[in-house]
Amino acid sequence: MSSIPASHSQVTVASQVPFTDLCSTLEQIQKCKSRPEKTKYFKDFLDSWRKFHDALHKNEKDVTDSFYPAMRLILPQLERERMAYGIKETMLAKLYIEILNLPKEGKDALKLLNYRTPAGSRGDAGDFAVTAYFVLKPRCIKQGLLTVQQVNVLLDSVSTNNAAKRKDLVKKSLLQLITQSSALEQKWLIRMIIKDLKLGVSQQTLFSIFHPDAAELFSVTTDLEKVCKQLHDPSVSLSDVSISLFSAFKPMLAAIADIQQIEKQMNHQSFYIETKLDGERIQMHKDGDVYKYFSRNGYDYTQQFGASPLEGSLTPFVHNVFHENVQNCILDGEMMAYNPTTQSFMQKGNKFDIKRMVDDSELQTCFCVFDVLMLNSQKLGHEILSKRYEILNKIFTPITGRIQVVLKRQANARKEVIDALNEAIDNREEGIVVKDPMSVYKPDKRGEGWLKIKPEYVSGLMDELDLLIVGGYWGKGLRGGMMSHFLCAVAEIPPPGEKPSVFHSVCRIGSGYTMKELYDLGLKLAKHWKPYRKKDPPGNILCGTEKPEVYIEPCNSVIVQVKAAEIVSSDMYKTDCTLRFPRIEKIREDKEWYECMTLDLLEQLRGKASGKLATKHFDIDHEEPQVKKRKTVPKVKKIIGVMDHFKAPDLSNVSKLSSIFEDVEFCVMTGTESCSKNELESKIAEFGGSVVQNPGPDTYCVVVGTENIRVKNIISSNKHDVVRAEWLLQCFEKRAFVPWQPVFMIHMSSETKQHFACKYDQYGDSYAADIDAVQLKELFSRMSHLKEEISWDVIADTEERYSWDCSPLSMFRQYTVYLDLSDEESDLRHKVNRTRLLTGALMLRFHGARVASRLEEGVSHVIIGEDHGRVKDIKAVRRTFKRKFKILSEQWVKDSVKAGELQNEEAYLI
Repeated sequence: MSSIPASHSQVTVASQVPFTDLCSTLEQIQKCKSRPEKTKYFKDFLDSWRKFHDALHKNEKDVTDSFYPAMRLILPQLERERMAYGIKETMLAKLYIEILNLPKEGKDALKLLNYRTPAGSRGDAGDFAVTAYFVLKPRCIKQGLLTVQQVNVLLDSVSTNNAAKRKDLVKKSLLQLITQSSALEQKWLIRMIIKDLKLGVSQQTLFSIFHPDAAELFSVTTDLEKVCKQLHDPSVSLSDVSISLFSAFKPMLAAIADIQQIEKQMNHQSFYIETKLDGERIQMHKDGDVYKYFSRNGYDYTQQFGASPLEGSLTPFVHNVFHENVQNCILDGEMMAYNPTTQSFMQKGNKFDIKRMVDDSELQTCFCVFDVLMLNSQKLGHEILSKRYEILNKIFTPITGRIQVVLKRQANARKEVIDALNEAIDNREEGIVVKDPMSVYKPDKRGEGWLKIKPEYVSGLMDELDLLIVGGYWGKGLRGGMMSHFLCAVAEIPPPGEKPSVFHSVCRIGSGYTMKELYDLGLKLAKHWKPYRKKDPPGNILCGTEKPEVYIEPCNSVIVQVKAAEIVSSDMYKTDCTLRFPRIEKIREDKEWYECMTLDLLEQLRGKASGKLATKHFDIDHEEPQVKKRKTVPKVKKIIGVMDHFKAPDLSNVSKLSSIFEDVEFCVMTGTESCSKNELESKIAEFGGSVVQNPGPDTYCVVVGTENIRVKNIISSNKHDVVRAEWLLQCFEKRAFVPWQPVFMIHMSSETKQHFACKYDQYGDSYAADIDAVQLKELFSRMSHLKEEISWDVIADTEERYSWDCSPLSMFRQYTVYLDLSDEESDLRHKVNRTRLLTGALMLRFHGARVASRLEEGVSHVIIGEDHGRVKDIKAVRRTFKRKFKILSEQWVKDSVKAGELQNEEAYLI
């Protein structure tokens, strides 16, 4: 295949770079073991590409040529839609056999077809690309003929024709690739087609070398081509790329702060504290007399707020406040509703929408500005926050109730943050925002120097409401076939000595629980739901305009503990109010249905703090709110088994101690040494359950103390979950429905196996639940047969991929350290030195280092104790090594561990 012709204006770097150059680089990256070497080879290739690019397009403008043609081949897994080949190893094997005219039963053909089978001593079993390389090597041209651009053109042809199901054209393109590539090139072509290059370096690492903001932009756009084109110049920042006049961008957001760690999160430097405003996040774009307004999700609200000084609820009132030298600007802030009568801002939950305020409203639109991102065509995202604040104060003259600069205070300590939060609670404000003065603006990035603190984020600061579920709504999608939302109510105060009989609806809730908790709650209430008829509603459940699809008699329902931000007015519910941002915290198994919140208590909360449900202060001394904590009752977590519904128990002759097993049917096969079968059955009845002697379709599980023939027959039927009696004893002891764990299971039905596969790994370790020391020992005992060793590079790549490499526990991860332990132990000094260095070895391992048992090639650091007698010998050994190691004092390790970060090695060199 000849080179693809192109005029000078169409010449790209990719059309000039041989594909073999890229493959040679990939080969070098794969072969070297250390990450610094791998990254160096990639950076060298990237730098040469950019250098060639600058020379090729020296006098051109608006160049679209970029590193994308190479990057898409290096990271093919990120191009799933554009590079969908529909080709796997077996198809390639058959294609090679056909093109090379290999005997189908011949040695090489069988190698290709059976590449997973271990053969020879190369250790390449399972790697089709390597297997193909050795088969192709004696049969291919020595030097490839294709450029990077030609390879991309052919691969795009394969993808396009595969989508169109034109197999003959797919085969034709592959034939061109194969016949004009060397064995080495085809090895990497195969990996690109299969989308697994096995480079031993993560895409995050490659992104970071390409551009510091590349990973960030890709996470927002998922467009590799856009990343390569917009960030081709490494000196251009993401904010410069993302922010442009009259073009919406996703704003920078604040992450949830940890008050206890706030000083550390602010790098132990001074910081700003601002009031968190409860309005609509809006960005204003202004160019002369032309204005545009965008929401945080990019919606255009220019028509509402005004495209010119002659229209809208805001622009006519703020146009003249801008200083004469301001031609254009982009401002970031919060659009608020201001009441000029009370001279205060309205909260978003108070039955109004700032984006739809009418002209005759008694409220007026006010733009509260807290950042500036462009001024007179100069982009400011890369400037630090303190500098942007200086610029912001020179743009316009504030007018109270129309356009204001959000006030900030400078602080240094956690106590000042706590005082500001308590002040916000007293002022009925949403919370506070803490910002790092050195932070730059990163669109669509959460955190990065901006932190928010709301009372609801702090345990114990919010008043919680115990509401009764009285209605339900059928779900859609993943929640189809179950109740996904619930109508909750409070009770009218009943006469003394009686239970409440009338309930008033207060809110609809559909969040706060997991899918498992939702499913379990649905099972618990399933048989009690009744259709809600608007023409004939139940007399004891009073609703506003919001009506449920089904309802439940209060005596059959449960109380849920609900947390919300505030109580706001609403005519949709019978109470004439509702909750803002409600979510279910837990089911109150310790409370009966008639113990729910009453109407008068709701009114007290509503009036106490203008509806805000945060009234308690955070106490810096106790580091927790000074409130009496309720005893936490474990959530009921019933594992999904094979039953379709629960069978109602007959408990007329049983004295119930608890109702945790209400409506649950068990079959007890055998007892334990400490608790017989009859005793287990009696206990089940006491806790509200029912017992059968033979498991049926309604049986929740089969309980077994000791296994016998009958138990084995039950297991072989594969119809029921078979559980150890120890689980039942734990339920009795804790008086709660203890969740199943793998250790409890003797046999699992297919449904339960599927459930456990989502919650636990193959050794029974939960993906989410905490584990204690005893459980950890049991887990290790189940894993004792494992002999695999995890590669240090795998650990390092995993840490980097999930940003764990910034942890102090990983500070020495990239180092291989040898500690000089003298063998001369004739005097006390050497013994002390040896003990000190052994302690140092533990410290190094604990913080990620690989400690070598002997001084060998690959060691990066040698640590010396107080005895420097062997330093001369160690330096002599160093001269013989290809890779030179550093010789440091043990104090470097101690000081680094103490500081929580690596110290400058120069000060500790020996």
